[in-house]
Amino acid sequence: MMDSEAHEKRPPILTSSKQDISPHITNVGEMKHYLCRGCAAFNNAAITFPIQKILFRQQLYGIKTWDAVLQLRRDGFRNLYRGILRPLMQKTTTLALMFGLHEDLSSLLQKHVSAPEFATRGVAAVLAGTTEAIFTPLERVQTLLQDHKHHDKFTNTYQAFRALKCQGIGEYYRGLVPILLRNGSSNVLFFGL
Repeated sequence: MMDSEAHEKRPPILTSSKQDISPHITNVGEMKHYLCRGCAAFNNAAITFPIQKILFRQQLYGIKTWDAVLQLRRDGFRNLYRGILRPLMQKTTTLALMFGLHEDLSSLLQKHVSAPEFATRGVAAVLAGTTEAIFTPLERVQTLLQDHKHHDKFTNTYQAFRALKCQGIGEYYRGLVPILLRNGSSNVLFFGL
């Protein structure tokens, strides 16, 4: 009899669909745009990294695709994913920010500014793109790590960051103005179209 009384006083392990379980779980609705795009960007960076290296080699040295592939093959599998930490960090973070900030800023502007929706979304896109530019140092380091002339000089992302530190903070943000123009305009086109 005592066992049955104790059983009746315990809360049920499984809840019915009518019970409110929201206090017991984290609300991810507000973070959905950040989380989903961050996961998608991580996978994108991991899968397309070797293709990006081929593209980079072609642009840097003016060689044909097959020659770039042969260069990577000569460098070996060990160097194929050399420098991937930076794009994983950057793409995951910047694309999560791009989508999340665009959504949050669009909602905020639409609530507080009496302007057409396309205008508020356009401003939100430019602001999100501008915010992404804080990751310019990661792009700069990737350029150094992908250049095979620096294979002996830098073995990882940390070493490349340390080498740039000696030249001052301006070196981390080399190319900032074109990046701002690229991010703002590409975000406006991306979200507008």
